[in-house]
Amino acid sequence: MAQAALLAAGGAGLLGAAQGISAGKIAKIESETEAKSIETQEAAREADRKEQLARALSAQAAMTGAGGISFEGSPLSVMEEDTRRAAEAKERGALEAQIGATAAKARGKVAKRQATAQAATSLLGAGAQMGLLTQGK
Repeated sequence: MAQAALLAAGGAGLLGAAQGISAGKIAKIESETEAKSIETQEAAREADRKEQLARALSAQAAMTGAGGISFEGSPLSVMEEDTRRAAEAKERGALEAQIGATAAKARGKVAKRQATAQAATSLLGAGAQMGLLTQGK
């Protein structure tokens, strides 16, 4: 009877530790996937911004040309300002994506460490329980 309890305690401890380690690995993989998703979404937003800027610049050039206006002064200033704003948006988006991806990766690392610590605690608890059961013999 004591051997059965000893085996049950040891098995439960090993199972708990294995589950904890698996959960940590899964959390880390999920966070890395989230980080890649954040980066990919930013790349898509940047492509959309470039397309919108190209359309706006083309429309401005067409309107200016149709009106017989040369690219000096105000029309050129508007185009330069649009280009400057697009560059700022690109930098801001890249920074936001980098921060989001870094945070996601950090969450995964922390979750993995916590799961590993819980697994170790589970093993220690099972070992202590097994020790108590063997003393009772």
